[in-house]
Amino acid sequence: MKRILVPTDFSECAQTAADVAIAIAVKTNAEVYFLHLHAPAPTGGHMAMHGGGSHDGHQHHDCSGPARARLDQLVRAAEQQGISAKPALVLDEDWKQVEKHATAFSIDLIVMGSHGVNGLRRIFLGSRALQMIRHTILPVLIIKSPIPDFKIRTVVYVTALEDNEKEALAFLDQLASPWNATIHLLHILSITLNSEETNVSRTKMEQLTKGLKTHIEFSVCNDEAGIKKVAVDLDADLVVLTTHGGNSLIRPFSSGMAEKVAAEYEMPVLIINKK
Repeated sequence: MKRILVPTDFSECAQTAADVAIAIAVKTNAEVYFLHLHAPAPTGGHMAMHGGGSHDGHQHHDCSGPARARLDQLVRAAEQQGISAKPALVLDEDWKQVEKHATAFSIDLIVMGSHGVNGLRRIFLGSRALQMIRHTILPVLIIKSPIPDFKIRTVVYVTALEDNEKEALAFLDQLASPWNATIHLLHILSITLNSEETNVSRTKMEQLTKGLKTHIEFSVCNDEAGIKKVAVDLDADLVVLTTHGGNSLIRPFSSGMAEKVAAEYEMPVLIINKK
């Protein structure tokens, strides 16, 4: 965990995401990048980065002064916590700029704020941000409401028991281990629970988590509603789901399950794209 990206529109929920990103950076010794997409001026080119001039050789009428100042405030807040931070101002409101700059900065994690319980389509810059969650190859952490003292102590990781989840689990282990967290692997069985199937699932979970630093516990349920019940019962700090990318969600979830969980759960939700 070396670099964290926080797309921000300077709203309250974006500030909440910034606070969480700073808390994670303090624990993992990561660097934080604060990215703001600003409407381009009607004259001139289309993009400029904070601290520099135009990238296209045109003159820009600079109306982004307040945004630059807000970015600098975020950077100072991070630096006061002893971590490195950088601002990035882009004169282009296209959501694809987030992923473009995530690639340019070699980002490991994107932390985003979401407006309200049913507000996934209003994340950051609106419905297009949902496309980033569907298609980005990077882990995306969705934060819904202020968390005064963010910690990762209890994690619910929903698993399909597939071998290609090992990389996602390794990333989660890296994120959660500085807090000495417990990761609860939860597998959804599409049949009525019985001891034989439960034992098979537990064996596969043990194989997936071999070598991880974080304390691991295992459980199963027989429907999607069980995810929230387990998370609430455990007072989970984080729920984690994985996707295949390209809008193809892992079995055994129905289409859009990861998006549904991210939209409806009040607790933080981490979505990791499986390679």
